[in-house]
Amino acid sequence: MAEETTDIVGKDLLEQLMFSLYPDAETIYREYLQNACDSINEAVESGIIEKKDGHVTISIDKFHHTITIEDNGTGIKADKAEMTLKQIARSKKKKESSAGFYGIGRLVGGGYCRLLSFTTSAQGENVASEMIFDMDKIREILEDGEDDRSTSEVVHSVTTFRNDIPEDPLKHYLIVVLKDVLPDYHDVLLNEEKIYAYLQQVAPVPYEATFFNNLIKPNVTKDNKCHSYYGLLNTVKVSINDFVDIEKPYEIKFKGTEHECIDENGRRSKNNAPINEIRFFTIADHQFGDLAWGWYAYTPAGTQIREIDPYTNKRVLTRNIRLRCHNIQVGDENVLNKYFKQPRSCTYFNGEIFIVNKDIKPTADRSDIAPTTVAKLFQKKLEEFFRNELEKLYQEANKANKQLENIRKADEEIRKIKESTELSSESKESELAKQQDEKQKAQEKLNKIIDKRNDEKQYPSMQTLAENVKKQFDAYQNTPATQLVLPPDPPLPNPLKTIDEKIAELGGKYNDDEIAMVKKIFEIIKKRCPKKHAQIVESIKESVLNDLKK
Repeated sequence: MAEETTDIVGKDLLEQLMFSLYPDAETIYREYLQNACDSINEAVESGIIEKKDGHVTISIDKFHHTITIEDNGTGIKADKAEMTLKQIARSKKKKESSAGFYGIGRLVGGGYCRLLSFTTSAQGENVASEMIFDMDKIREILEDGEDDRSTSEVVHSVTTFRNDIPEDPLKHYLIVVLKDVLPDYHDVLLNEEKIYAYLQQVAPVPYEATFFNNLIKPNVTKDNKCHSYYGLLNTVKVSINDFVDIEKPYEIKFKGTEHECIDENGRRSKNNAPINEIRFFTIADHQFGDLAWGWYAYTPAGTQIREIDPYTNKRVLTRNIRLRCHNIQVGDENVLNKYFKQPRSCTYFNGEIFIVNKDIKPTADRSDIAPTTVAKLFQKKLEEFFRNELEKLYQEANKANKQLENIRKADEEIRKIKESTELSSESKESELAKQQDEKQKAQEKLNKIIDKRNDEKQYPSMQTLAENVKKQFDAYQNTPATQLVLPPDPPLPNPLKTIDEKIAELGGKYNDDEIAMVKKIFEIIKKRCPKKHAQIVESIKESVLNDLKK
């Protein structure tokens, strides 16, 4: 008779779910938030609440080392609560419409606290249910090499459940509590400002009102398809302690830039570069239809976006083009950089891409796109879009900026020559001819860019760039010369080379296999180290590369 094997999943699965799957501690907020959003959407579909009334409330108590996350979704009925809260990787969510669909995120918070509890009630029931996971007991079992219990046996042994807590039948909710957050994670998980900044980037929250009214609203209506998709975009109200109704951090300027502006009176000044326009787009395939839609804005005159804003000295939260599924961010700010030919190209853009095809899904840890047939096609389309349109935009903007600067320099030299009392007439004539020739060459190159505004073969975005360059040049020409003579500004630092670019420079000394090994080591270090050690990791990489170049 064959041996019965009804439960063969070992306890190590818990180790993976709670301690290995999500290496960055703040990820737990995203995981519980996406589950809350799914429950809220279900409550809206069931008529329990209106869409505008859905909300998630996060309370961070740094003194008692406790985190509470509550939503007003459907909740779980008392007769199903125990089974539902104990199940792992058996999600019954609709995969095409749910942000979380693997059924593995519920226990993610357990790796960072001593007690993990879930309290829930469904509308129409006069009781609430509570499930408590004793995380210290789980750790003891996982560390015991002699204990060979299965995952389900461990879960049953470390949980307590009750469904007899009196409750108002009108209420419906799920409350997750992480009690006694471990000391190693206090500086991340209990820092409400850090978590606020994190959720501004990853959560499905609305845009800031000024950004929406000035840029999103007037531009999305120009594209019927994107306008339709925008109307379906999932958003929810999220609050953290005193931070009420979190919004995405986009503003009407490019944070992290330093840009020279000339006002209507010809006065020059520097500030963050303004966002004058955003452009909407769709990424589609003739067989699979629309794969994604999104928007982007590129910095004027090839201005690079820095990691730290030069005026506030704060980290820039809007850098690069972000990828989102169900309006929840996939990966970090760099997840799409690999689709550019040059990785640093991404630092000239703000933007978001929203996945709409149901066969394109995030990986289980939501760090990237899962490898499906449609996903691979989507990635190819992304690369074409990034390289053929976006990358050429910023390159052309850089060229325009260079020629405008050459014209300014030539005009300044011409002014100095004319005012000089030391040069002879013959020398003046020679030097003036030289500078005028330099100016003419720069202007001819600039005109080639400006002419693209009427070239129907160009992308509309390139035509817009050319029109903006013309306006910038016209503004310069119409500025009185006396207002252009200002003390020179200190030169901006050259853009730092990325780690990938520095690795590429090793090609003359090492073969492809050796370079591939270096890349692999760097990837392992990055994956295994928490974000709080990111600067240390980058310093290690820099030191290694410097030694390899010797």
